[in-house]
Amino acid sequence: MLGGRLPPLNDKEILKRYDRALQDYANKIISGFQNCLGNQRRSSQPFLNGLFHFYLFCSYLVDSNLFPNDEKYTSLKILYAKSPLALFGIYNCLQNGLVTEGAILLRSLFETYFNVKLILKNDIEERLKLFDEFRFVEQWNNLQANKKLLKNSKLSKDTFDKTFTPSLVKEIEEKYSLVKSNYHPNLSHHWAWKIFKNETKDQRNPSIAFIADKLDLGSDYVKVYGTLSIPVHNSASLLNMVSTRNVISLVPNFSPLIYHVGCLAIGYITSIIEDVVRYLGFGEPDEGSTYVSAYTLAVHKLCNNDDNG
Repeated sequence: MLGGRLPPLNDKEILKRYDRALQDYANKIISGFQNCLGNQRRSSQPFLNGLFHFYLFCSYLVDSNLFPNDEKYTSLKILYAKSPLALFGIYNCLQNGLVTEGAILLRSLFETYFNVKLILKNDIEERLKLFDEFRFVEQWNNLQANKKLLKNSKLSKDTFDKTFTPSLVKEIEEKYSLVKSNYHPNLSHHWAWKIFKNETKDQRNPSIAFIADKLDLGSDYVKVYGTLSIPVHNSASLLNMVSTRNVISLVPNFSPLIYHVGCLAIGYITSIIEDVVRYLGFGEPDEGSTYVSAYTLAVHKLCNNDDNG
């Protein structure tokens, strides 16, 4: 030992030291942490239970053969499936006070709601097909991006060949050639290009804001989608969500925003279900819509009757 300094620890000793420190830290906070979560969520638990049971209702509809066994409904099945899964994710986030993370999933749910509205507005079968076949464009775009990495020596030939076998490359290129005329010729980044190509400047891909206006959802786009971009893109505006009295905090935040995020989620998924049920003619006329509307109203009452609502 020179100058009173201890010899540096080796890797094994470092791991052992931090494992011990972490275990001591966990022993001190875990039980209190769980109790804290339970106490803070208690007032909002009935509302959160309402979100979970709505997720169960979405699952019940699928298990009750909501969708006919027909490939033309593939796109609608995908969009429907994303909706309750997003709601379940939002429920789990809000259940643990993760409002910002729940808001990110809410933005995803809004996009699903947005696509369902667009598909079911007009020319439904054509739009279902456009949405479905866009996956071939996405596969082709991914192939081109990897070819570029290979060309720029940022991806090894061995790695490229293991991912993109000759047979897969051939399949991707053949499927793309069959559908490419329906999508932007150079920047194929939106499935709905063909629908709006004669209405956008220089036949560009339509922006979400542009489509929102066409669907009379401009206010939703500004108030919801734009606002929810903040947590998605890690804006400094999140400071109040991750700090307490100017000190960084990783403690979950049980705030009135739980109700706002949850109610918006219920609103969007309600609209999706009603539109899908109506289009597919599921059950007795208006039966599903009646239940959905009544359930939604009950969940909203849980929110509005709470002191935090």
